[in-house]
Amino acid sequence: MRILLTIAWRNVRQHKVKTTIIGLIMVIGIMVLVVGNSFMDTAASGIERYYIKNYTGHLMITGKTRGHLTLFGFQDMTAMEQPVPRIPDYAEVVEFAKSLPYVEAVNPQVSATAVVSRGEKTLGATQLFGVIPEQYQAMFPENVEILEGGFWQPGEQGVLLNEAVAELLEKQVGFTFRPGDKLLFTSVSTHTGMKIREVEITGIFRFKQSNVQLDMVSLMDISNARALAGMVVGYADPAELTSEEQRFLGEIDEESIFGSADALFTEVIVEGPAAGDDYWFSLFEETETQYEAVPEDSGAWQYLLLRLTDEKYLRQAQEAFEEFFAQKGIAAQTRDWRQGAGALAELSYGIKSVFNTIVLIIAVVAVIIIMNTLVISVTERMSEIGTMRAIGAQKSFVRRMIVLETMLLAGISGTVGVGVGALVLFVLNRIGLKASNVFFEIIYGGPELRPELSLSSVLLSLVVIVAVGAISSAYPTALVMRTSPLKAMESSR
Repeated sequence: MRILLTIAWRNVRQHKVKTTIIGLIMVIGIMVLVVGNSFMDTAASGIERYYIKNYTGHLMITGKTRGHLTLFGFQDMTAMEQPVPRIPDYAEVVEFAKSLPYVEAVNPQVSATAVVSRGEKTLGATQLFGVIPEQYQAMFPENVEILEGGFWQPGEQGVLLNEAVAELLEKQVGFTFRPGDKLLFTSVSTHTGMKIREVEITGIFRFKQSNVQLDMVSLMDISNARALAGMVVGYADPAELTSEEQRFLGEIDEESIFGSADALFTEVIVEGPAAGDDYWFSLFEETETQYEAVPEDSGAWQYLLLRLTDEKYLRQAQEAFEEFFAQKGIAAQTRDWRQGAGALAELSYGIKSVFNTIVLIIAVVAVIIIMNTLVISVTERMSEIGTMRAIGAQKSFVRRMIVLETMLLAGISGTVGVGVGALVLFVLNRIGLKASNVFFEIIYGGPELRPELSLSSVLLSLVVIVAVGAISSAYPTALVMRTSPLKAMESSR
């Protein structure tokens, strides 16, 4: 082995031009692989971290359905065929979730899309998350920055308007929206028809970690969000009557109530402001009034988001819920954070797959170039190899010599390539890469990316370079083995 290594090292040093060409190709290839994969790993890690931490949680529970359901609703053709389902037996599902030791927080939500208008002027559209402020802030404590006003108080209604949405609306009317102003929200669906709500702005906010999709999301009280989503929001507690009240009601029959038709036409004096647009809108709404908060209906939720104590429990949590749903006969299912995050997260991972495909193509091209260079190198040394075989060198010895020579060159080039890649990443990390447009913001998983060296990319790069070296040396070695020692010696003449 020592002799083989000595000969291989001598050949690498002796053929400086060819060694430099092959080595440079390998260095560039490995550098691109290390930088590219570390770049994408950092972006993917950032996307996962801020999606889970800031608005999806680790796990999303929904009613059982087909199609690509996300926190923003269906994002495929099934959106025209079916409404977002409710979580059946919600109270029982929540109780089970809270019983799991690795579930840290839960947050229920409703999602709706609405057109925003003021007076008779349509201003634009926004995505609405119907939430309970206390639970939402407990789930995502670090991502909502209140700029003006605040959340609505318990028992009240309102909308916390996204700063980006407010700015878009202001451009339409030249009017600066402030807490206390009212907006009209209209949702239209083939399943639930048209729903209209007038809601007061209680505050302006922004997501600290956002993207183009989140920039269009505003937070609304659950009662109005349910109405816009076309969900039944009526609620009534059973009345507890005293014995006297029951006795009194028992004496009343249909005749005593409806015995005189004249009572239906009794003159009524209405005190208070005249009925305006709000009154006429209310005639087309469901039984819930837009001025009085309705107690929370524990059954009317579309999503239940879960944050785990550690991501390693994700698979365990999914299996636990699947078993629970099967045992209880509950038509619900779990979805991971990528499914909940929607199109942008999927697009980011799709871009990574495309990048890996490009790297694979580059690796194939590198193999072909290195192989051709090695064939030329081996051909020029054919007489030397023929002489070695003529004086007793076995085929296995020659084969190992060529492979070891290639692997030695690949190892040196790979090490240099990893080092150069690490240096490039260090510089980029210090500088920081700003997203110049929406496309790069999607790739980066945010407005800025500071790439870090990924251990997995280093290991992958080393595996690739070893594979490239082994494959590249296969054909030259086979060419040498097929050539007889005598013919090889004659080739030098």
